[in-house]
Amino acid sequence: MSAIIRRTLFSTLLILLIGLTVSAQNEKASLESQKRELQKKIQETQRILSQTSSQKTTSLGRLSALNNQIRTRSSLINAIKSEVSLLDDDIEENQDIINSMERDLQLLKDEYAAMIYASQKSGKGFSELTFLFASSTFNQLFMRTKYLKQYSEARKKQAEQIKIVQVNLQVQNDEIENQKSSKQALLDDELTENKKLENLKGEQRSLVRRLTQEESRIKKQLDKQREAERELTSRIDAIIEAERRAAALSSVDMSALSEAFAQEKGSLPWPVSEGFVSSKFGTHRHPTLKRVTIKNEGIDIQTSENAAVRAVFPGKVISIMSIAGLGNTVIIQHGDYWTAYSKLKTVYVKANDEVQSLQELGQVLTDSENISAVKFRIHDPKGSVNPETWLQNK
Repeated sequence: MSAIIRRTLFSTLLILLIGLTVSAQNEKASLESQKRELQKKIQETQRILSQTSSQKTTSLGRLSALNNQIRTRSSLINAIKSEVSLLDDDIEENQDIINSMERDLQLLKDEYAAMIYASQKSGKGFSELTFLFASSTFNQLFMRTKYLKQYSEARKKQAEQIKIVQVNLQVQNDEIENQKSSKQALLDDELTENKKLENLKGEQRSLVRRLTQEESRIKKQLDKQREAERELTSRIDAIIEAERRAAALSSVDMSALSEAFAQEKGSLPWPVSEGFVSSKFGTHRHPTLKRVTIKNEGIDIQTSENAAVRAVFPGKVISIMSIAGLGNTVIIQHGDYWTAYSKLKTVYVKANDEVQSLQELGQVLTDSENISAVKFRIHDPKGSVNPETWLQNK
């Protein structure tokens, strides 16, 4: 077998094996999964955004929904760009393979043509039979017979190899055309998402301007919110402290429940099936009021109207209370941990009830600006903690 045939066979085997590497396939699968999750979030936020536009459009809740939609669409665009980049790499790699195969194919054809030419040239003066009978010894006859056989097999293998390379070349050409079509579809998606994103940013800028002009109303609203949340914090702290004192005098061992809750950090289900965090834990700047900060002892999760609010872990309902502006609050004890669910319009449980994970506690409250949001808190033995670090990634 000639060096060209050996090299071509190696190239063909390499082409058949190279394809997409495992890491590239995993990256593509990861990007596809990420895109599906982002599209799901966009649909969720769009439903919430639509709810805020049915009555008042100038609200902080609508701004939160817009901000979340912008962040999610930006992430989707980045995922699409990453997919396009991967396809560019695949297309470039496949083009290199095609170029190599075309060179090999041409070399094979040239060598095959040379073999045919040599065969025809040697056959002009005498036939293969004459060539054999012209042998001077039996050994020479044997060697000439062997040579003719090898030469015939080489021509046959060369012809077969040309067919193999031609078939593989067609496969690669089809693959690269499919990749180019996929890339164009992704570029079209990216263009569409960019247009949607620009429209959202335009609405965001317009809404911020209108909210800035309503500074006086927003400050009054913020003062009422702060007063309600101070009362909520005070009452929750008092209830938890009373329970701690009672537990200290009790012989009931709740260490197993406490340990079970602690082990779920980062894995707890969300208290609502869909939504996004509209106000984070801790101190942060107000979205429109300059030099004004907000302190949140929990997180606010903006969701859809009438959404069911669910327990995140098994426990005992310790207290149910109502505070103006924050609706109803349900406090559940999980050993040395507590969860509190505020801004409920209706409550399905009562004090001392034992509840299970994902059991519905009530329905979310929709405020005067048509915003539906649940305020969720977690307290450990030292005080309030960031609930986002305890919830599943979403």
